[in-house]
Amino acid sequence: MDDSDLTELRSLVGLHEKLVYEAVKAGTVDELPQESQLFAKVIQEHMHLKHMHNALEFADLREGEPYEITVDGQTVNPMAHIAAHAAVKGQIEQDPSVRAAFEKMVVTGASPHQAEHILCAMFTELQWGIARAVRAGEDSGKALRIYNNKIRKLTRDPALRKKLFRLFSDDHSVFE
Repeated sequence: MDDSDLTELRSLVGLHEKLVYEAVKAGTVDELPQESQLFAKVIQEHMHLKHMHNALEFADLREGEPYEITVDGQTVNPMAHIAAHAAVKGQIEQDPSVRAAFEKMVVTGASPHQAEHILCAMFTELQWGIARAVRAGEDSGKALRIYNNKIRKLTRDPALRKKLFRLFSDDHSVFE
């Protein structure tokens, strides 16, 4: 994908973000398609965070440029965080193994938001694995098999859950 295609794609994504955000502000979320409703729900859950609000309020003005912030030397993208949450919410709704992992984490001490953060990290790792495989001309199915094994292990392994609970919180201080 060349730079102009990437810029156009980012511009369209920014427009979608802005339209969903406007629906949230107008109270018309139920009129959106299901995937956009998931995105809207995540927006509502993160609206109190300054950088989330700024990324959404000015989504149409970024003209295809990503909204990134640097905090303590770490560059993060608030919209990528929201997109990961929306993807995970969709998986929880549609994939019984992901739903089981989510529910197991919640009944064993994670807040629902913390459980989503753990699943977001695993989902992001899956996406990177697929991208690396595609770029190298390799089987991207391997990344999915690894992901599915990790989801199953998360459901049955209390030591893994405990480790992940320590690593991931429901904190958003980087976006405040």
